Amino acid sequence: MRSDLFLVVGDPFLREQKIKTLTAEIEKKAGSPLAHQTFDLEETPLETVLSAARTLQFFLPGQVLYLQSAGSLKEPDAGALAAYLECPEPKTTLVLEADDLKGATDLQKLVKAKGQLILLAKEEARGSGAAFIQQKLAQYQKTMAPAARTKVLAMCGDAVMFLDTMIERLVQFAGDQKVIDDDMVSRFEENWTEMDVFKLTNALVNRDPARALKVFRNLVGFYEADLISLVGILHWQLRQLWQASVLLAAGVAEREICSKLRMPPQRLTALRRFPVDRLEAAIESLYHLDRQSKTGQVEGVTGVEAWLLEYAA
Repeated sequence: MRSDLFLVVGDPFLREQKIKTLTAEIEKKAGSPLAHQTFDLEETPLETVLSAARTLQFFLPGQVLYLQSAGSLKEPDAGALAAYLECPEPKTTLVLEADDLKGATDLQKLVKAKGQLILLAKEEARGSGAAFIQQKLAQYQKTMAPAARTKVLAMCGDAVMFLDTMIERLVQFAGDQKVIDDDMVSRFEENWTEMDVFKLTNALVNRDPARALKVFRNLVGFYEADLISLVGILHWQLRQLWQASVLLAAGVAEREICSKLRMPPQRLTALRRFPVDRLEAAIESLYHLDRQSKTGQVEGVTGVEAWLLEYAA
């Protein structure tokens, strides 16, 4: 099995952890650090990437190219990739990434034949998330009780990639206390959900883009440009709204939903006018935007404003 071509499919957080492990193994095998380049295939033509793959500066021991959004490749792209793999640069490793394999049958077949296809199950996120929490807290000489860890992972839902933001905020909330327990996480959750970000999600579900934009700009000023924390809190509230939508669709009484999620009744009224599939698309788009912002692919504030205008319309 070739070790210079990988396709890693699944949750963004899991992909990031898996690719770190792969990169470490590749560099260990090479005996020295390698050059690294990242491309988004929704923005960069595959031929540009393959040209970079064929070009290796003579003094470098090797290179790893990370190809994001591999699911966007079309049939001709799969043909171009197959042609490259017939005579690849031996010191170049290609690591392709995708959320899923919908519409990527040709790519999947090609990677199975020529490289390694790595499918990451969503349930693996909990194990990886728990390990990440432990490692992150060790940096601050803190630990977390098992019940508290379970609650934090539940707050993140499928988007485990927001753990980093949440743990940073929890550490600040814990202060000098060395152990973060279940009671502290519950108080933190209440504190988090009472923030003015509610005004932003209210504007979103009320389909009021002008109001959403105004509230967001006020919040950016309040958080002193700490966009990562703001997006993390926004994601948490959208997850709450999604949970409420699912419960409404299942016929659960509004009073029970409001009690369970600590949500005012008027939010449910607005939520009924906001389709579940649109809400799911908004959440998905937000954590892609968060990742692109952290890697410098988009300007964070401008990206969130565009996101608000799209989904509040």
